[in-house]
Amino acid sequence: MTIPDPYRQQLAEFPAPLRALVEAEIQAGNSIAAIEHGFPAAPCGASVKLAKAVQDERRRSTDDVKFYARNNSSYAGEFTTEQRHFFVLEPPLPPEPYPDMDAIRRSLEPKPAALTQLAEREARSDADLGRSMIGARTTDEQAKPAPMPKGALTSVETATSAKYLLHFNDHRPPHAIQFALERDLMTLFAISMQNERLIMTASAKIVGARYDFTLRFEAAMPQHNCYSLCVETSWADAAATHHDYYRKTAGSWFEHWTRDLQPAEPPDADGAPERYQAICLASMNAEVHLDSIPALQQAIVATMKRGGRFTTSSKEGDTNLRWSGDRFVRTDVGDYPGTVVYASEAEFLDMLRKYYDWETSKNVYPEKVSELVAWKLILRLMRG
Repeated sequence: MTIPDPYRQQLAEFPAPLRALVEAEIQAGNSIAAIEHGFPAAPCGASVKLAKAVQDERRRSTDDVKFYARNNSSYAGEFTTEQRHFFVLEPPLPPEPYPDMDAIRRSLEPKPAALTQLAEREARSDADLGRSMIGARTTDEQAKPAPMPKGALTSVETATSAKYLLHFNDHRPPHAIQFALERDLMTLFAISMQNERLIMTASAKIVGARYDFTLRFEAAMPQHNCYSLCVETSWADAAATHHDYYRKTAGSWFEHWTRDLQPAEPPDADGAPERYQAICLASMNAEVHLDSIPALQQAIVATMKRGGRFTTSSKEGDTNLRWSGDRFVRTDVGDYPGTVVYASEAEFLDMLRKYYDWETSKNVYPEKVSELVAWKLILRLMRG
């Protein structure tokens, strides 16, 4: 077997020991899943992502190549040279069995500071697979958690699917909630008006399962807004050996995505129609001016000069990207500390796009999102 043409020219830039490693793996039946820029490679380097783990006889350090056994969501092992500019990466390991959340919750029940209580109720479906989850959040660790309002949250599960519906109140406009969800999901929502209601929809592949999201702006009250978030997923197409994993993780993902939302009863009135229409118009036009890559890039630059920043954390260390007053700076702490100063805005933006290349396309792998979508998702990742 030979290296495919799309990768041949890019691989020629790699140090000879890493090229030799890749070529040996290709001959042994492995293949290249992607060649990417960004973490863990330096801005001037790149990473080869292999489709399978490296064979045991080559999965070690040599005089020219250093091997590090990792175990994160992006890769399981890395091969690099002393400069650490270029890498050969193995695919991530399969997920470990998910913790028994019911057992964990039961162990926490006696503690007065528990933040969440869940209660099962009799299902209403013939298959006896429906359920409702009851929970609450509190900022006072000594206070007893309040029960979730009746009707705020319902869920139905089958052997290969799950559906959750949460009603909640929030002072934020719809686009602010949309942007927060997009940052969590690394997927953009489509916005539209349907039956005089603002609807936002998105889909994402999360650890192999497809999730469909519908954020609905239900009503505008004088002091708050009423929303609902529906999340549906199915793992029917996955191998039967993975069904139990997806069943156990679906509810935990939903709790994670809704962790900052305040459950509430569904609204029993339309609220203030004029206020509702004004809020809808503002949300639909919130980013109408960000219709090109240069516009998105300049929005990022302007926000960073006002104090915005990018930060990422992993067990290897933290990376901080910021404006220092007269230049853009990257600071790494942890296993590979260092500081990089960028001579120009263009140089910094080029690094930023490469740095987040994997993050912005992880939910469509092995495909890539468009450049416009990638820059909008990068904008979502900025803090401050």
